[in-house]
Order: sequence, then C-alpha cells, then structure tokens
Amino acid sequence: MRLTSITKLLKLRRPHEFLMEHCSDMKELMKFHCQIITNGLSTETIFLSTLLSFCATPTSGNLGYARLIFSQIDMPNVFMFNTMIRGYAWSFNPKEAISVYIHMLRSGLFPNKYTFPFVIKALSRVTDSTNGEAIHSSIIKFGHDLDIFVSNSLMHMYENFGFTEAIFKLFNGISKPDLVSWNIVIGNFSQYGCPSDALIAFGEMCSSGVKPSAVTLLALLSACSKLGDLHLGKSIHLYIIKKDMQMSVNLENSLLDMYAKLGDLVSAGKLFCRMSVKTVISWTSMVDGLVRIGEVERASLLFNQMPCRDTTSWNAMLNGFIVARDMDSANQHFKAIPQRDLVSWNSMIVGYAQNKKIVKALEFFREMQISGVKPDQITLASVLTVCGLIGALDHGEVTHSCMEKQNIKGEEIEIALMDMYCKCGAPRKALKVFDEMFRKSVLAWSAMIVGFAMNGLAKSALLFFSRMQVAGIRPNEITFLGVLCACSYAGLVKEGQTFFNAMKQVYDIQPRSEHYGCMVDILGRAGLLYEAESFIQNMPIKPDAGVWGALLGACKMHDEVHMGENVAKILTDMDPNDSGRYVLLSNIYAAQKRWPDVERVRKLMRAHGVRKTPGVSLIELRGEMHQFLAGDTSHPDTQEIYLTLEEITRRLKGAGYEPDGAQVLFDIDNEDKEQVIFYHSEKLAIAYGILKAAPGTAIRVVTNLHVCGDCHSAAKSISKVFNRKIIIRDRNRFHHFRKGECSCLG
Repeated sequence: MRLTSITKLLKLRRPHEFLMEHCSDMKELMKFHCQIITNGLSTETIFLSTLLSFCATPTSGNLGYARLIFSQIDMPNVFMFNTMIRGYAWSFNPKEAISVYIHMLRSGLFPNKYTFPFVIKALSRVTDSTNGEAIHSSIIKFGHDLDIFVSNSLMHMYENFGFTEAIFKLFNGISKPDLVSWNIVIGNFSQYGCPSDALIAFGEMCSSGVKPSAVTLLALLSACSKLGDLHLGKSIHLYIIKKDMQMSVNLENSLLDMYAKLGDLVSAGKLFCRMSVKTVISWTSMVDGLVRIGEVERASLLFNQMPCRDTTSWNAMLNGFIVARDMDSANQHFKAIPQRDLVSWNSMIVGYAQNKKIVKALEFFREMQISGVKPDQITLASVLTVCGLIGALDHGEVTHSCMEKQNIKGEEIEIALMDMYCKCGAPRKALKVFDEMFRKSVLAWSAMIVGFAMNGLAKSALLFFSRMQVAGIRPNEITFLGVLCACSYAGLVKEGQTFFNAMKQVYDIQPRSEHYGCMVDILGRAGLLYEAESFIQNMPIKPDAGVWGALLGACKMHDEVHMGENVAKILTDMDPNDSGRYVLLSNIYAAQKRWPDVERVRKLMRAHGVRKTPGVSLIELRGEMHQFLAGDTSHPDTQEIYLTLEEITRRLKGAGYEPDGAQVLFDIDNEDKEQVIFYHSEKLAIAYGILKAAPGTAIRVVTNLHVCGDCHSAAKSISKVFNRKIIIRDRNRFHHFRKGECSCLG
C-alpha cells in the first residue's frame, strides 16, 4: 500500500471506502491511523468513526485499540458510542457495553433505535434481568418501543431470561410481526412445553403472508417430536421437499431426530443413508432412536461404527444399557467415557436407583462430588428419593447442604427434600423446610400431612389439614390419603368417616381404591371387622388387593380366623404369587396354635412356587449403610453384634421382657422359638446401633416387612432400658420408640 494513495483518499474524504478496499487487519489500520494523524485529521469525526468501526469488529478488530481511540475523543457522538457498545456486546466482556451505555447517558446524549439492540444483546449475554427490564422502560421513555428491530431484540433478551409472558406481551404489541418475531414466538412455544401452540402460531404466520425459514421449520420439527405427531412431522418433511428448500445439515439432523424420537427408524434410516454429511449429531440421533425402541444391541453396533463421538453420543448409548437394566454394561461404558458430564453421572445415579441398587446410587453420588462435577436438580432429586427409600438421613442432610451451597431452590426439589426427611423419620426437619418455602402449593401441604401421618403424628397431620383450609388451599386426593391414614393410626373412626364422606360431598373428589383401603384399615384397627367387610361389599368400584389386604391385616390383629380364611382365599385367587398373603394367614393360624393349618399354607406356597420374602433391615451409621438378614453372619462385626445382642436380651429379661414365641410359624418348643426370634434382622440392626452409634443419638432402622410383635416389644423395652430413641420404618409406617412407648400406641 502506497502512502500517496492513502493521502489521496484522505483528501477525498472517503475513509470508509479506503478501509474496505485496502485494510484487512490491524497492522494496515494502524498505518492508516498514522496517516490521519500526520495529515492533521485526528479530530475529524468521519475518520474517527471509521477507525472505531473497524477496531470494534469482532473478527478482525481490536477492542483495546478502539478503547484507546475512544478515550482520546473529547465529545464522542451517538454513532461512536453505538460502535463501542456494539463491539463490547459481542466481546468476551459484554458488561463493558453496559458501562459505555451509562457513560453515553451521563454525557447528555440520547440513545437512538440502533443503540438499544446492542445494549440488549449485552444484557442477554450476562443474563442481567433487572437491568434488562430497566432498559425496556428506557426504550418506552425514548419512544423506540414501536421499532420492529428493537422489539425483536427485546424478545430475544426475554427469551434468554426465560420470561415467556414478556415475550408474548411484546409480540402482541407489534403491528406487523416479521419473520424474526414469529420465529421467536414459535420457538418459545416449542421449547417451553406448548408445542401445540407453536403449530397454531405457524398457521397464523402463514396466514399473515410471512414465509417460514429453516429456523421456523427446526422449531416445528421439535414441536412434532414433543407432541408425538409423526404424521405432522412427515407433512413438514414433504413441505420442505415441495418448496425445494435448501436442506442444510441442521435441517437434515432435525428431521432425522424427529423420526428417531417418534420411533420411525425406517424413515430415519433412509434419511441417514442419503445424508452426504453425517455429523456426530446424525449418528447420535440414530443411536438414541434405536435405544428408544429397545434395540440396544443394534444401537451398540452403530455406536461402535461412529467415526467420532462426543459426550452426548456416549450418554445416548449409556442410557441404552440403563433402559435395558444392564447396569454392569452401563458401568463399563461409563468408565470408558473420555469426558463425563453431569448427564453421565445423573444417568448412572438414576439407573442404579431405578434398579433398586440404592447403595450403589449413593456411592456414585459421592464419586461425582469427588470428581468435581456439581450436581443439579435432577441429581439432587434422585439422591433425595434414594435416601428416602432406605432411610439414609446422613446422606439426605449432605444433599440438603449441597442444595444450600448451590442455592438450588424450587417447589419440586423442596418437596422432594421434605419427603426425604419424613421417610427418614425426621418430620420436624421437613416442617422447617416447609416453613422456609416461598410458595406453598397443595403438593407441599399434602407432603407434610402424609409425612406427619406416616410418622404416627396424627394430631399434627390433622392440625396441618386445618391450617391448610384456613390458608385457602383446596385439598386433593393425596391430601385425603394423609388425613385418612392419620385417622387410622390414631383410631379416629368417626373423624375418618367424616373426612371420607367430605371428599365427594364437599370437595367433589372421587375416592380411589387407596382411600377405600384407608377406610377399611380405620374400621379394622378399631375391631369393626364386619362393618369393614360390609363397607367393601358396598364399594362402587371393584376392591383391589390393597383393600382386601387391609381387612386381612385387621383379621390378624384381632385373631379373626374364619373371616381371615375367606379374605386370604380372595387374595390368593387375585395373586397366587404374593407371599405376604400366605404369611398373614399363617400368622393367624399360628396365634391359635393351629399347626396343621400352618403346614397346609406352607404346602400351598410350595405348590405355587411362592417363597417368603426374606426380612432385610438397614441402618445408616456415619454415612455408611449396613444391611442385615435374619440370622446374618456376613457382617465384619458379627461377633461383636451377637455378643451385644446377648447382653441386650439379658438386660431386657431382667427388666421383665418375655420373648413372644407366637411369632414363630413352627410347632417347636419355647426355647427353640426364642432362638429363632432372637436373630431377627431388626434386632441385629438395633444391636449394631447400640454398639456403634454415638451415645444419645437416635437409632434408625428401615425394614422391608411388617415389624413382628416380638421385635416391636423388644424395641419398646430397649428404648426404656438403654434410654435410647429407636425409629423403625416398616413397610407400612414408622414406629418411634421412646421410654418404653411407641408412637403407634401398640
């Protein structure tokens, strides 16, 4: 580049033309800047504006140099401010664009319609919703709210903030929406759970004369996937072909993804084979589609053929193994993932939880934290569910701490937290979470009512129901389940009947089978067995196993043999493979010492190939879960546990405790019966708690069956003799033992 040509163009005052033709990088621009200074034109607005425009370009410019030039201008004009705002809006430091905008206002200049789209872009990138709304007010103040480009920029900003209502309000204020306006609205409908509205908006867009673009069709294909509407998806594909639209890689991938998600792997496969450019997204969509229809082996073969893989494709295949319940293959695959992300960890945690490998799920959560991956709501909700299932209070409290550290809030996760605390026998901790909730819906109130009820706090549950009504919250089906359970545990027959009748008469809620089961339980526990039987016979819906099971449990409680036999016959006809029904009937016979009938039931079980579910008890100590079976000798501390249990039994007998041999379903002598019940899993878990838990702390045990009468009596005595609070959660409810008493009043 010759200096004479620069000087000539400068004299002609066409700097922009010169830059377009001769400057390709900052080195050339600096030469141009030198000539401006040499020719005494460094204060000329046209030259300074041109320099700033070039320097503020994201691709070839230099914002630092632009800032240097800008700082030397005595009185920058609106164009110069806009140029700097634009440059910073696209830079690595978009906050600086907002600072320049504030500087502009303080300089006494008024922003124009070109200023605001750049400022809005910066606010969108830093997710500054407070200043975003303030800018919106300024736009109205300066009279630029009717400009289509400004309105579209605002809609984009609110889209980034997730403020869908603001988007639609803006859209409705635009007299003639353009393609960009429609695409934002259709995209939001598709993305945020209103795919059918996206299709309606598309129809209105076409009626207004605006032709769709590839962006429009991408949103529509996503809507089809969410609606599960394969026919409509095919119609869009046909529209693309008829209109001879350019089939970009993104559009092809979107079509492929739609077919794969909707289970049309034939169409997906044909499209995949025709694609001239197959990206990692294309391959991943095919793998995911095969996984969705259960073709995990084919998915694995295709995955192994992929020329390159990203974390998303690894995760798609990982999900396939988990869906197939092949956790061993899933674990091997997980270990092979080069860069595991949050989805990888979440998949494994959820997978183990769904496959009832609860302890393994918690181990993965610990490993995830050690690896430095921060959990999200999905992780924490899954872990809280797992903790609730096995009564892992320590793990649950650690998860709660994670929520607080990351400031993770929201009704769904907070209800999961409340549910965990209630299922771990800590309803007061759940109440603290409830009290701190910003918004309390019927789901939150119901969770507390159910939690109080299952923990035997009937008065608290019913008081909470009254508070809920005072607060103006209308109860739902779950609310009444909790209320009826509370009445059952407290023996409140009349109150239970009143609440049950109010469901339909006052709240227009049709009772479900679970509600009828609760009423049978209320009547049965009170000894009103024939009333309970009559109630079942007059039900407007067919009674299920849960309803009849409640009556059978009442028959056992009150030693009603004849009715128990009839109910057990009904239950075994409904499901001959449910061991619980046989065991309950055996218990009824054993209590009456009808040993031939006990043996007959056992033979019936063998004939149907039914095995009694083994009792398993869990106890958590210092964040570790310990599992015990009846007569278990697999624990590393077995010798100490049995010595402790012998000492416990010796002290209990000294205090008047007598083992209840009626719990043994064999006709053997009393000494042998005592040995059988001595080794129940609940007793082993309690003994381990006495041995290892810190003095004064509650001993929490979770068992998978009903706690037997002898273990119940023993736990009451232990709580008194050893002055320890013991909490046992069996398959139905909690038993809080304190000072020789139980919350179940048994």
